[in-house]
Amino acid sequence: MVAPPRRPLPRIIAVAGGKGGVGKSTIAANLALALGRLGHRVTLVDADLGGANLHTMLGVISPATGLGDFLDQRVDTLDALKLPVAVPTLTLVSGTSRPGAANLSKSGKLRLLRAIARVDADCVVVDVGAGSSFNVVDVVAAADHKLLVLTPQLPSLHNAYALLKACVHRVVRRLAIDDIQQSLIDAALGQDSRARTIVQLLDVLRPTDPVLTTRIADTLARFGVAIIGNQIENPSDAAAIGRMSPLIHAHLRTHAPLLATVPRSARRWAARGHRHAGRLRRRCVGVSQARAGAAAHRSRPAARRRAHRGTAHHAAVGPARCAGDRRLTRFEHSFAARSDPRLVN
Repeated sequence: MVAPPRRPLPRIIAVAGGKGGVGKSTIAANLALALGRLGHRVTLVDADLGGANLHTMLGVISPATGLGDFLDQRVDTLDALKLPVAVPTLTLVSGTSRPGAANLSKSGKLRLLRAIARVDADCVVVDVGAGSSFNVVDVVAAADHKLLVLTPQLPSLHNAYALLKACVHRVVRRLAIDDIQQSLIDAALGQDSRARTIVQLLDVLRPTDPVLTTRIADTLARFGVAIIGNQIENPSDAAAIGRMSPLIHAHLRTHAPLLATVPRSARRWAARGHRHAGRLRRRCVGVSQARAGAAAHRSRPAARRRAHRGTAHHAAVGPARCAGDRRLTRFEHSFAARSDPRLVN
């Protein structure tokens, strides 16, 4: 009896970023749609456990099935959870937002990783949640291609690097084949307070175990990382994200080229600029009116100003405050200008 030919394994693309709100789901959905329109059989998996919303971007309002059915072992494969969407060659495995979904056990996580690798498709695009927990790190590390979605803000750059560093350290530690190599790697990486870079790790390991050093270097050279810059507004934003590539290679010894940049929506940016212009106009009007009021006060005759201070202020706060009336009046006018409700954004 001739055994049926083995089905080729799909290419797995993990879309991650470390920080929420950078556009991971948008990038993942558009990437899956583009691959599907090219004729590839694509499955989009929403692996943002506890915060799934990818189905809403594809017009699926209330999915009948989802990843929760697999995690609760009601189905054995992710193929049983596929939902059709707009493109005939694209299917969706929606996520789950039930409480505790992100708290996977080790066996549950391994079962999920094996199921993703066995999906009947040419390509599996996995939308990974935010953070750098072991669940997130292991899904990213197991993918063939790792797309880091970054925005030009410092928290996004920092969190994306932290996530990639956690993935690299996780993979490097798993390359040890015995307890001796594991202890060498742990000692070379150091603790959090004095953690070494991968370059320093290789320098420490090379004299003691050159074979392990070569295996680590080869694995990181084929790690498959690429960067996508999102919400780009000007060339300096793109340059800031582009500088992440040499930084990652210098510290983590893995290539992470800038694959693409996605500009901020022109319509949204124009609306934002219109709002800013409106606030600026209101602020200018408020400042002009406040300055006009202060100029009118200064143009009063000196005797009238002294009479005004001597009656209103003296009656309000008593004679002990009259010596500082001039300074207090200036402060009060300045405070009134700053407190003008028209100047509040």
